[in-house]
Amino acid sequence: MTDAAQHAPDHRDAPEWATRYDATSFAPFSWTADVLAFALDEARTSLRALTVVRGGEPFRGMDAWPGGFVDAADDADARATALRELAEETGRDGIDYMEELGTYGRLGRDPRQYAGYWDAEARRWVQRGARVVSTAQLGLVRADAGDAPTAGDDADDARWMDVYEYLPWEDLRGVRGRTASERVRRALVAWASGRADAAERCERVERALGGEGARWNEELVPDRYRLLRDAGLVEEARRDRWGQVADAGDTSAAFGTPMAFDHREMLADALGRLRGKLKYVPRVLQALVGDRFTLDDLQEACEALAGRPLHRANFRRTVSAVRSALVVPTGESRESPGPGVDPKLYAFRDEVVAARLDTALRMPWTPLTAAG
Repeated sequence: MTDAAQHAPDHRDAPEWATRYDATSFAPFSWTADVLAFALDEARTSLRALTVVRGGEPFRGMDAWPGGFVDAADDADARATALRELAEETGRDGIDYMEELGTYGRLGRDPRQYAGYWDAEARRWVQRGARVVSTAQLGLVRADAGDAPTAGDDADDARWMDVYEYLPWEDLRGVRGRTASERVRRALVAWASGRADAAERCERVERALGGEGARWNEELVPDRYRLLRDAGLVEEARRDRWGQVADAGDTSAAFGTPMAFDHREMLADALGRLRGKLKYVPRVLQALVGDRFTLDDLQEACEALAGRPLHRANFRRTVSAVRSALVVPTGESRESPGPGVDPKLYAFRDEVVAARLDTALRMPWTPLTAAG
């Protein structure tokens, strides 16, 4: 018996209250599911996201997450919807690691909420839209599984994109990201200054970006994105109810590539969560680097995820210390592409892969200036 058949109503056992209840007395809403799937590139130095290009309105031609409406009759839950939509829109079946990211229901997040038509005879707008709430799923796939996706269903294209194309200020490993971070800082300081609530605004900027004694916290990705949105510095903050940009504003590359709906906000939440989890959930790193890897592979994966460099020798001691080893040598080596010793291969200890570490790893980050 299918789930739909199992849950189909039967008038013979319906209680009295069920015959009186009328859902049409409430405003309608729609339920969607989106899936944010991440992988490392082949060199394990770039964190990529599996995105689609929307083929229909609203936001035709813009990058978005694979997703769609929950099939009320057949989808068991939002996770099932997300996996179905992922397969339909990108051709990808399965995820190595998956968890629920959150629910997004902010008023006006989807312009279809306001859909309708003007009834000239009645001289009123007839509402035919519904508030759209999305449950987002976070997924990880291994570096060697990040193969080329195939667009399908209502997606014009499907592709792996560098996460930092959307959030450039979050990658402090090179000149581009540091320059974007400094541009963002200057814009936010200007936004915070000379207003009645300047002290509160400056405190938010300092906490999010570091400075005046506050250190850069790589996990505060959601705080930084929402700060930029509140300051009107990202395109998403300047859209009208139909999703059109009312004010072009500053289109500098420092503020990243916009996404459809509130999908960049979802990305910020996902990246912040992953950066936190890399320190205490080894399963996250295993899903990205695979079962066998070198210590350099693991370090580069952590750096790609965190957007900041690590001290090489200290990192190796952190993950392979004898008494509290996170990883152990497998006895195998990977053939070196050039002269020199073949690097040893490691694996996560079996007992820590599925566990949550009691004490989070103290990552030996290379010190950053307040601006990155």
